[in-house]
Amino acid sequence: MSIDERASTEAAGEFSAGAAALESRTSAVKARALTEASRGSPRIRDSIHREFTRGSAAMTSSFAADPRFMVIRGPHVDSYEEKVVATYEGDPKAWRRVLGDHLLFEWGIYNHPDSPRPVSLDEAGVRFFEEQLELAGFANPAQSSPRRILDLGCGWGYILGHLATRFPDCPRLDGVNISRRQLEYCADYLHAHQLTGRARLYLCNALDVGLLPDPATLYDLVVIRGVITHFPHALYEQSMAALADRVRPGGLLIISDTLYNTAPATYRSAIPDEVDRLAVGHRKTPDYFAKVLADSGFAIQDMRVLPSNTDVAHWLLEVRSNLETHFPNGVTSAFEELRVLATNLSIALLTDQVSAYSVIARRMS
Repeated sequence: MSIDERASTEAAGEFSAGAAALESRTSAVKARALTEASRGSPRIRDSIHREFTRGSAAMTSSFAADPRFMVIRGPHVDSYEEKVVATYEGDPKAWRRVLGDHLLFEWGIYNHPDSPRPVSLDEAGVRFFEEQLELAGFANPAQSSPRRILDLGCGWGYILGHLATRFPDCPRLDGVNISRRQLEYCADYLHAHQLTGRARLYLCNALDVGLLPDPATLYDLVVIRGVITHFPHALYEQSMAALADRVRPGGLLIISDTLYNTAPATYRSAIPDEVDRLAVGHRKTPDYFAKVLADSGFAIQDMRVLPSNTDVAHWLLEVRSNLETHFPNGVTSAFEELRVLATNLSIALLTDQVSAYSVIARRMS
């Protein structure tokens, strides 16, 4: 048996054990909920039972469908999830023509002294993430390697793979996504780069992050890039509170997100928002964003505009150019939404109504 085959076998065993443990925890929560509701009417008790049964059944049946990742589904429903999933249903090959080979969908840094030549989307995107890692202290040789990493909203998988390469001594990296289409691509990507022995994938809503396996092994580093922009406000608040229980004291969050420097209620796009383009309609301000993190037990170490508004507009206009170059007959669905959003957001950036923010936060004791 090859090393890769052995790693895959071990991963499958761990996933099976994780599924059993998750079922056990779900049953325990169900029992507590039924006990608390025992003073209520039979209808209330029956309703709670149906909710937990539906959630448990979904987790079990979906897990059997694709052994490369585990499905984690709690009893609660995120009504916005369907919109986000639909955004990423397109063929990854088409997305690569738009975003670049690395499929990085979170801006880039162009204005850099080491860049006398044109910079690709891939290079700009990696440079941005490396800048965030440096801000988090990982450029310091004395900084110890994380023992467990979570990529919450792992997209098509490049950043998860980059983290595995960047931290070769890290034995466990978890990737979470609600898009099955993206997660399937991510699984193929990790397999092709022989990273399946250390990386685990979960089809899981951020609402259910507390149900991830092995709760006794806390996360040292959590990466959340271009993800919270898809969260309704309640989901952001609930998921950060749940995440705090899974991060060790002193553990780090590296976040990148688009925030509004003007009141979201009064913001108006240059091209009217007839639809919720790319599922980013739940706009947030820097003050609100920071408050939720603080209320959840995270202390912000660094929060700044990064990349610059000019660099983000550059990235958006390059993406729009790719859409027009590679799809001369026009685009539909998410690509059309991206085409319009690229124009709207570029104008908002250049008028300082919107900025991309990098946030480094530490879990308080």
